[in-house]
Amino acid sequence: MKAQRLICTDIRRIELAEFELPHVPDHGILVQNDYTAVSVGTEIYGYAHGGEPASAITFPRSTGYCNTGVVLEVGKDVQGIQPGDRIAGQGNHASHAVLTGNFRKAPAGVSPKAAAFMVMGAIALHGHRVGRPELGEAVAITGMGIVGQLAATFARLAGALPVIAIDLDDFRLGKAKDRGVDVCINPNTAGDVAEIVRQHCVGDGADVVIEATGIPAVYPMALTLPRLGGRLVALGSPRGTVEVSFLPEVHQREIAILGAHQPKTPDHDHIYYPWDKTRDRDLVLRLMAAGKLPIEDLITHVANPADCQTTYDMLADNPQEALGVVFEWK
Repeated sequence: MKAQRLICTDIRRIELAEFELPHVPDHGILVQNDYTAVSVGTEIYGYAHGGEPASAITFPRSTGYCNTGVVLEVGKDVQGIQPGDRIAGQGNHASHAVLTGNFRKAPAGVSPKAAAFMVMGAIALHGHRVGRPELGEAVAITGMGIVGQLAATFARLAGALPVIAIDLDDFRLGKAKDRGVDVCINPNTAGDVAEIVRQHCVGDGADVVIEATGIPAVYPMALTLPRLGGRLVALGSPRGTVEVSFLPEVHQREIAILGAHQPKTPDHDHIYYPWDKTRDRDLVLRLMAAGKLPIEDLITHVANPADCQTTYDMLADNPQEALGVVFEWK
């Protein structure tokens, strides 16, 4: 069966191309996609650099890992899914996908556009589980992209107070404020960010800082924000070297730096850690269905796959007022 997908053919080159769908295995499903969501940090880095740091640059290469659509065919070993069901999964940007794992049935109350962001929600949720903000703790988030916005929502659901959003873009800060964030700070206009954060905290800084930009140059500032003995969660993937004065900024202040890489979420639960990939992704969808994890207000662009080159260039060069971006495959 012929289908279409987005393919990177060179650095900063992407196109819509035909491909032959593989056979549906016994443990897989065939999905006709309605939407695929763009992971702006990971995808645009790969688009601009040809892959992850220290990895081989190879072309052509597919991209994307957030899809939603209607099931057309189900392998005989798949339980709980039947043709006609809507799923959210970890498929590439394509009109159709054969998936063999990391897909979940979307509840009836979750819109197709929202379902496309299930994996992004799971990324933010994994950062939340690593940082473990408690009721009444102050949480500051650097970077109000999709993952940062969702991390702020999880912090609010956990009873963090205050929840502080930090971003260079007033449009993104406005979105965060509309979604219930308590304090918004733009470092371009605010002055001493750490001092402003301290003014809103019971301690001498935030209990938890969630770094969601993935920009190495942000880390020296982010490390000034936790309280003595606070935690810094590296949620965005920092591709590059981070330079800090480690003795005064980390060691003497006993700052805990915690990596939060979503693929490390366990595939299987355990008596001492029940939050495996399946349970986390089901929770994301349940929260969406209950109206507690809104997402559609963050979608700023619905793109035609044929316009992929223009869309990726915009996200690489001029991403102002771009948050959630989806390709529509109908």
